[in-house]
Amino acid sequence: MNRRCLATFVAFAAHFLAVTCQAHVPHDIIYSLDVSPTFHNDGLVFASSTQFGEAHLMSSTFGETFSESHAGMQQTLVTGHTFSPNFSTDGIVYMVTHQGYYKSVDRGRNWEKQKDFADEQVLSICFANDETSIYVLTRNGLHRIGSDGLQSVDGYPHQNDVALSDITFGKLQRVGNRLFVHQVFYETPKRKNGMDLVDYRTGKVHVLDTDRGKWDSVGKSFASKVITDFDVSTDGHTALIALKDGTVHRSVDQCQTWAQVFSRKDDFVCKLKMSPDFADDQTIACGTAKGFVFLSQNGGDDWTVRSNGLSRWVHHVNILINQIAFSPNYRNDKTIFLGKTTGVYKTTDSGKFWRHINVWNPKWGYFVYPAPGEPSRDVFAATYNGGIYRSHDNGMTWSSANIGITSAFANGMELSPNYEVDKTIFVLDIATGLYRSADAGRSWSHVVQADTAKVIGKPVLYRKMGVSPDFADDGLIFLFSVPRRILGVPEKHVWRFNDKTKELSQLSIGKSNNYINRFAFTPQGSKQKLVFAATAQGIFRSEDAGESWTQVSAIGSQNLFVSPDFDEDGLVYSMDAGGRLHRSIDEGQTFEPTKLGLDGKYIDNLTFSPRYADDQTLFASTFGEGVFRSQDAGRTWSHFGLRGKWLYSGPAFSSGDGDDSVFFAPTVDGIYRSTDNGRSWNKVLRTIQRLPKVPLLMLRDPNGKEIPLTFGTPEEMKRYDAYDAEVGDVIFARTPNLFQKIKSPHAYLASYYKFRANPGYAVEIHFYGTGVEYKCVQSADLGIVDIVLDGKPQGQFDLYSERDRFDVTGYERQNLKQDYHVLRIVATGEKNQESSGTAMTFNAANITND
Repeated sequence: MNRRCLATFVAFAAHFLAVTCQAHVPHDIIYSLDVSPTFHNDGLVFASSTQFGEAHLMSSTFGETFSESHAGMQQTLVTGHTFSPNFSTDGIVYMVTHQGYYKSVDRGRNWEKQKDFADEQVLSICFANDETSIYVLTRNGLHRIGSDGLQSVDGYPHQNDVALSDITFGKLQRVGNRLFVHQVFYETPKRKNGMDLVDYRTGKVHVLDTDRGKWDSVGKSFASKVITDFDVSTDGHTALIALKDGTVHRSVDQCQTWAQVFSRKDDFVCKLKMSPDFADDQTIACGTAKGFVFLSQNGGDDWTVRSNGLSRWVHHVNILINQIAFSPNYRNDKTIFLGKTTGVYKTTDSGKFWRHINVWNPKWGYFVYPAPGEPSRDVFAATYNGGIYRSHDNGMTWSSANIGITSAFANGMELSPNYEVDKTIFVLDIATGLYRSADAGRSWSHVVQADTAKVIGKPVLYRKMGVSPDFADDGLIFLFSVPRRILGVPEKHVWRFNDKTKELSQLSIGKSNNYINRFAFTPQGSKQKLVFAATAQGIFRSEDAGESWTQVSAIGSQNLFVSPDFDEDGLVYSMDAGGRLHRSIDEGQTFEPTKLGLDGKYIDNLTFSPRYADDQTLFASTFGEGVFRSQDAGRTWSHFGLRGKWLYSGPAFSSGDGDDSVFFAPTVDGIYRSTDNGRSWNKVLRTIQRLPKVPLLMLRDPNGKEIPLTFGTPEEMKRYDAYDAEVGDVIFARTPNLFQKIKSPHAYLASYYKFRANPGYAVEIHFYGTGVEYKCVQSADLGIVDIVLDGKPQGQFDLYSERDRFDVTGYERQNLKQDYHVLRIVATGEKNQESSGTAMTFNAANITND
């Protein structure tokens, strides 16, 4: 049988996301996950993902919350970190990437690219015996860098049938005078259900005696096998090897002889890790290609499944565990981290229970829009995983604006060009399409006439939206959608919706598989009524409101920026996949490269001042170096702050302030605001909303076992290759009719959960913060619940109401210690005498982290 594993940590996947303008894929693929040697003191954890582009993330809260760590970096995929043996005193950590490697001397706050290897892909780094020199593995060989410079290590062997340049990934591990080198090769992956299916073709482990310079192969008896992973204890006595045939083998005599200690059927171990105190506790963790975790606490003689809490929230084949990291203080804190293709998970009880860690800040704003007009102080934000927010005081305080809308994940937000009159906002939800608010965000309705899924007869993902600047007159909205299984599927569709006639028509822009990255328009009031499309196949221009299109550039475009003074200067900028700018000064008919004096910087957004005709002010958002401002149309630039931040969209200007001293910036780790013209920035939008979305919501039975909310039947699990005969009944126990997700236009995200649970079942909200508010729905068939915070009873709440009541606060607590907390809503089986049932509900949890 040809076993395959799922992985997306190859350059191909990174490139795909780059050329589609960081298009969302509904899972958090974790490429690196590394814990500081001084974790028990500094709580430092590094991670990387391509959820929204090649993002590098850092936690100083013991892996509970993450923020950006891009300062000094180029936009590239990070695949690993190596800490100095003296990290506690020197703060040195190396980062390996697909384009060279970096060094930090301040514990990851700033990074400096090293000159060795330039933009060559670096696979792994480890320190040499002298603890100052480093070994570096690249596709071109093994190297040592020390006080005498860069030297290649002689005799590094090629694989039997693959050259070093074809290595897909590698790992270095040094124990004493032995340097272990793991190298794996697989061909360009195939696709199934939108995921890469990687077939390991070769996998070898070689070992170098660093004293004698002699090479040998580990496990010569495995010469014809594919080694998927290995680990060696810190004392060098015990070694483990995992094979693609599903077996794990152990050596207790320094790799001389081997014995099988573990086996999987129709699955295999892709990650092996011994605890840092293996000599004493004999603990081994292994993760499989199907996403299961097994633990041995006697050196591999016996194994137990430890997958409670790891149920999938994405319906995709296989869920690869590609990172396992023990806390250096595991002896005391029992903490292990997992990196999967569905995100980061953490356990503090040796794997008895895992919880999902949201590395992406739920209050990250994709889009921030200050409402126009004087004296408006309204600001709107569309966030990742937290819905829509509104501020009435220019960003000082925020409240949720999610009644009737399903958009926890907004792929577009636009204020009507006539907002001052019609108070209309449009939001594009990734799954269900276009929503409209006609009352400044207080309530939302689904624009069902713009449902493109009904036209093509299959579920779609909505990617891009553009609203005509003449919307008050023409009512035109442009949409781009793709089939739900987006990756590897050529079908893509461009649409124009007329809000006045309710007509939905399909457009043709380039070839049928063209990917639209943005719609752009000439400014409101312009004599030229032009529409532009930034696409993977180039730039297209329409003079007839999208009826026909002319290709004006064959260079793929990530973004387009049209001058507010277009009628006078005819100026349009385009950004390509490499962050390079191209300019048109003939109304978008031709484009030529331009640098704007920002050489070497990856520009991801260019923003014109609203009064560009008068002040000639431009803002350039870059990857790693923050935002720059030019006040002379791009001839000279000065730094405008936010170094190390990555902005999905450019800075937004407060419309109520004539001198533009108030700015908003949506970044990966939150929305920032400046009230002093960019001299300082503070993070705003404090509240995080935990909405009815898996995996942020957890249901547990009275024994503490997770009840999966994603799969309804074993048949459905099998369909997505999520069921395993050996452990399936242990992991995926089901209780018929236990819960339902109810749609309602009056609820947060237009839906809420109802649980018909027996006494002892509990809804759990795991959070890191200083406050929590439990939002629920009251109804005539509901019971009484116990409220428990951090194991301490907080009283009861009666969910009964004669009539349905929404947006009800069932419990609230503020001024908590900034730490990890667990709020439990527990079914009691008790009820009001007027109630017809004992069910409980959950709609949202507002988490505060001041």
